[in-house]
Amino acid sequence: MNPLKLIEVLTLLLLSPVSSTVTGVWNWNSNIDQVQFSEYTFNAPEVPTGMEACLFLKTRIPATKPGGFTRGLYLTLNGTVLTPELVTNRPIRGILKVNGAIMDFMTPRGEIYVPYAPDFESCDRDPYCGLEDGTKIHEWEFKVSDLLKPNSNLLRLQSLTSASSNLGVVVADMQLRVKKLTAPVLKPPQPQPQGPLALIHPQSDPECRYGTITIAKDGKISFPVNGEVFTIESRFSMPDGTWMTKPGRNAYCAYSRKVASENGYLHITDQFVNLTNEPLPVMQRHTSNLAGRVKKVWCAGFSTASGNITMIEAGNPTSYAITEKAGLGFMALSDELQVHVMNWALDGILGMADNNCVIKPKATYRAEWVIVPTQRPDFWDFVNACRRIRNVNFPLTQMFAFLSATPEVEKWSDEKLTEFIRNKSANIVCSSIDYPKYKGLRAFGTVFQILDLSNYTRHHERIRRLFPDVKTKVYFHSYLDVDDTAARKYADARILLPNGQQANYGAEHYRLFFPTLTNQFGMDISKNVDKIFDVCKADGVYWDEMTYSRYKYHYGEPWDGISGDIDLQTGKLLHLKSSVTLLSQPYIVGQIQRIMNRGSLITNGVPNTRSMASLHYQSFMETGAVNNGLRSVLYSPVVLGNDIGEIKEIDAYRSMTEALNYGCLYSWYGQNVWPEYETLTKYMFPTTPIELHEGYIIGKERIVTNRSGLFGWGDISGHEVHVFNAGGREVSDFNALTKTIEGKIYSELRLAEGWTAAIIRR
Repeated sequence: MNPLKLIEVLTLLLLSPVSSTVTGVWNWNSNIDQVQFSEYTFNAPEVPTGMEACLFLKTRIPATKPGGFTRGLYLTLNGTVLTPELVTNRPIRGILKVNGAIMDFMTPRGEIYVPYAPDFESCDRDPYCGLEDGTKIHEWEFKVSDLLKPNSNLLRLQSLTSASSNLGVVVADMQLRVKKLTAPVLKPPQPQPQGPLALIHPQSDPECRYGTITIAKDGKISFPVNGEVFTIESRFSMPDGTWMTKPGRNAYCAYSRKVASENGYLHITDQFVNLTNEPLPVMQRHTSNLAGRVKKVWCAGFSTASGNITMIEAGNPTSYAITEKAGLGFMALSDELQVHVMNWALDGILGMADNNCVIKPKATYRAEWVIVPTQRPDFWDFVNACRRIRNVNFPLTQMFAFLSATPEVEKWSDEKLTEFIRNKSANIVCSSIDYPKYKGLRAFGTVFQILDLSNYTRHHERIRRLFPDVKTKVYFHSYLDVDDTAARKYADARILLPNGQQANYGAEHYRLFFPTLTNQFGMDISKNVDKIFDVCKADGVYWDEMTYSRYKYHYGEPWDGISGDIDLQTGKLLHLKSSVTLLSQPYIVGQIQRIMNRGSLITNGVPNTRSMASLHYQSFMETGAVNNGLRSVLYSPVVLGNDIGEIKEIDAYRSMTEALNYGCLYSWYGQNVWPEYETLTKYMFPTTPIELHEGYIIGKERIVTNRSGLFGWGDISGHEVHVFNAGGREVSDFNALTKTIEGKIYSELRLAEGWTAAIIRR
């Protein structure tokens, strides 16, 4: 934390009492400048009957322009933390205008997410930081009448920003207001539904049927789907400012295209031959004008109320739109296009682009992508079609939970350790690298190899003794190294910023490098994997941030042979750069294969290339935004629990329930959540996905759902049903009726809001 930079300017206002029939403000003025933390002692005015005392403030972290959010501020009044249930002026959860991401702006612990901003208004207006409902991001108000004492009230404010950031939190216009609050109207949870239920099973014929494909002389592709005609056009920039729109040849490039009609989609291969002796910048744009017809759009799985969105998300490289009758989508396939991809929609035009493609002199480059129509205007039809194209419906088997090999855990009794693992239903437990430390730091990088790792060995032996079927893992990160000599030792592997400085992870000692099969850093960091298996005696590896860490591009040697910064207006090459993912991919693929040959692998973040995705290892996605699972639905649909928002077991259960809203299963995060009973995670794995949907997943082995319906596999499979109530406890006497419809077996589930179920196929 950075307590020395808490307050730049603070004004606490207390005005004289006013009539109880109107709102009032009590005020005094005071300024505080750069103190360790701020404490105020004040006498509270009498609050009139029927009124509420409310503490109001504005907050920000100084920045030259709006730039996102971080946990920044924590407040207590007379020793009581100001937590979300006390907030009166805004919802805790908000939807970002820019991409539809759903964020919680305050944790259950009372930690406030503070925006980076130059003032207290610009974030609200900003298209990237602003919220769809117009909530004033900087402003917070808490009801505090029940916390006030007549005399000597103590208000304490504490910064949560990192000490290494050298940034403080600005708090201003703080007021103790007296006002009449309108009691919030609480929506009661929905009861079990009555009446007919939807019949839910895998589609028997999921492939889209489209009509005759027409390729016009100008290169446009057209075809009909369910009464709609979709037209797609492509164009490719040249360094003289012109654009190619159809196959042909000019002074720079020879371009050709292959269009193949596959099972329900069009496979496009665009080939470029650089005819020059210089690197050739070629921006690619693929669009369909749906203006006047489009009803909703999604890019990388996210959607906005405005219908305008831009996403750069290689893990879900898709654009999709629906009309009244059908849907149309694009998806990048080839590694380079997927890494560079930008998906967007603007004013009814659906698009996909590569603005970073630079082809080697005299080289040939092929970009592959697909056009994916859907007969129904259904986002999940598109998702499932893309999953089939990518061939990613592989078995998910690992129920993951962190369990560190620290002295604290080593002191746990066998009974306590057994309860922790059993009630999380974990078959994978993972040790982080938080002990032992290297010079007070977590042991990122090659320094891990020089530490005494015997605590891991003892930890894993104990787990095997208590749980022979539970496998162990140890944390691995392939881009960070905290060794003081690393920058000199691995000079050729430093990730460089455009200014030539080495990139870091927010602090000088967290230096970033890229591993390859031939550089010394790649060879040395690989020895961490050997230590994990041979010294720590783990069964597998948890690989954090596998595809890149913080910075996607490296501005230095070696060049990846395909990436660069291009002037969007002129088409000219500005700088060569290298995708960290593409530079490291041969190393990454080799390590994945090596790890999976020795044991098991799970990663944080989905693969960013087709080459990595083809290896079929399990991954999960962190949930800083509640709907972050949408980034993972085209690979391993699993989210990691929210370490910030989960305090109790019920918090974790609600995260599991929410994950299903985005077609995802769940893995446990922090050790702070101590489950007292088994919950839905007991029945989540193994799952081999067949279809993902909003609220449920249909797998070969099981269906996991938070929705009601008549569920089955469209066959005569037997069912074993487990239902959980809104508290996360299994309801042993729940009566799930079995129905036979047209000779096929279904389980009838009528679930109240907050309830979930798992149907095991027998």
